[in-house]
Amino acid sequence: MPTLGERIVEHLTTKGASLDDGELADALGVHRPVVAETCRQLEAQGLVVRNMAGGTRSAVAASPPVAVGTPVTPAPPPAPGSSRATFPAHARRVLSARWGTSLQRRHAVLPGGVAEAFELVSGNGRIVGDVVWLAGLGPSYEDRAAAIGQAVLIVGHVPNADRRFLVFGEDWDILTRWLARYRALLDGVELWFLAGDDLERLA
Repeated sequence: MPTLGERIVEHLTTKGASLDDGELADALGVHRPVVAETCRQLEAQGLVVRNMAGGTRSAVAASPPVAVGTPVTPAPPPAPGSSRATFPAHARRVLSARWGTSLQRRHAVLPGGVAEAFELVSGNGRIVGDVVWLAGLGPSYEDRAAAIGQAVLIVGHVPNADRRFLVFGEDWDILTRWLARYRALLDGVELWFLAGDDLERLA
């Protein structure tokens, strides 16, 4: 027998709609507080996303894909074996599997009409994320912290996205130090750390 979480994801996927807790509770015949708690758990697992405008939740793969720009042809990679060269593709594989959608390197349009390339964008443009690689920015904390802040600022201004996030694969100490001071500035941007196939959400 399917769990309530499975029923919620199935209902959102088959109906192709975003529904708030009350609508889901009515549709599934479950008390609203139970639905709300289950949706919070599903969101933490990456199985549903919150509509930032209305506070509703919808399945990641619920909407049919729509073009948000031509996929970007990746630049020639650095020297073979470089972690920086292989990490974006690895992150795309892991997060695509985690969230049940296909994340690719695509353009998203920022306010003012500026087209920016991001490494992890869903076909419908509702999920937009990027990889942040701090190596090569100099040894100082200030330089690397500034790069984190800039990445948060840019991805945080992508309009019409339900999920905005950054993925890091190194510099754990720098990242956690930055979070200790600037977490309040994230404004809905998620930070994830990927080591091998282990994916951990930090904020």
